[in-house]
Amino acid sequence: MNHAIIRRTIIRSTAGAALALLAAFMLSFTTAARADDDDYRYRRDGAEQRAYQNGYADGIHHGSYDRGEGYRYNVHSQQYNDARDGYERWMGSFGHYKHVYRAGYEDGYRRGFDSVAFRRDRDHDRDRDHDSWR
Repeated sequence: MNHAIIRRTIIRSTAGAALALLAAFMLSFTTAARADDDDYRYRRDGAEQRAYQNGYADGIHHGSYDRGEGYRYNVHSQQYNDARDGYERWMGSFGHYKHVYRAGYEDGYRRGFDSVAFRRDRDHDRDRDHDSWR
């Protein structure tokens, strides 16, 4: 066999192996990057859900309390302003947590303040007062 033919065959097979190795590396890199993105999305979604739930629960308690005490509607409180309840470092940016927490707090406060239980009690008291003057 001619040495030139052997050399070309070796170069071609080496180039083919190098290309296959490069393709495998790129595929593993993109798969790893995609897994990191999925992990980040999972953590972020979990953090947002926790922030909203923490804010909602705190807001419902505050709104129910204000309604029960006869206070006017006022969602702003020290707890709302701080927005730190439940925050942990793994959740990422505190600014983002605070934004989502406050959204949950506002929804919870509205729900607590306007809750059916308090409205029912208020309507019952009004009906009873109304009947007493007849």
